[in-house]
Amino acid sequence: MTNQSTPELPKNPPQLPAPGAFARPTPATPLQGGPSGAGPVGPPPVAATAPKPARKHRWVWPVAAAAALIVGIGIGGAGGGGDPTASKEYRAVVAQRDQLRGAADTASARADAAESTAKTKSAELDSRAADLDARKADLDAKKADLDAREAALTATEAKVAASQIDNGTWTVGVDIEPGTYRTAEAITSTCYWAILRTGSNGADIIQNDLPAGGFPSVTLKAGQDFKNSCGVWKKQ
Repeated sequence: MTNQSTPELPKNPPQLPAPGAFARPTPATPLQGGPSGAGPVGPPPVAATAPKPARKHRWVWPVAAAAALIVGIGIGGAGGGGDPTASKEYRAVVAQRDQLRGAADTASARADAAESTAKTKSAELDSRAADLDARKADLDAKKADLDAREAALTATEAKVAASQIDNGTWTVGVDIEPGTYRTAEAITSTCYWAILRTGSNGADIIQNDLPAGGFPSVTLKAGQDFKNSCGVWKKQ
């Protein structure tokens, strides 16, 4: 009995199209330039379009920088046993950061101290200013009191001056007040006094004397001049 080998089937048999999958043929479209219904037919020509300009990506450099940073961290991590914080570069950056933080803290502390000192000095200046104002007010009050005393003294002196007569010739009612006058001290040597009519230049003598002791006295009226060489006379 003869053994007949079974033919091998293809591993990927061709697939038949499903029923109705065939599309009806469409009328041919004449090529441009040919008469209608004549010449070869084919798909309509496609209009040529200009190539679009390539868009510039502004994020290329930041991404590249980030990639470079990642690569650097990876290299640092590989060099430090997979831990980037173990690299010398990382430790140097951390040290610099800590140094900057320390400097910032020191500067902040100095600024706080300076502000506190400024406030203290400002308070001291305000206190000194208040003290100076109080002293000025006290001095002003004392000055006002001295001015009042000086004015009173000046008035008293003026009154005393008007009520006493020194050596010289004086017009009653102008230089001295009318009234009765007496020498302030006793006469110890001969002196001269005279009552004259005002405007006579000493030619019209109303009364005169040459006392040599005691306390002589005279009565003066307006319109008279009094010539004196016997010292100070005081009004009685």
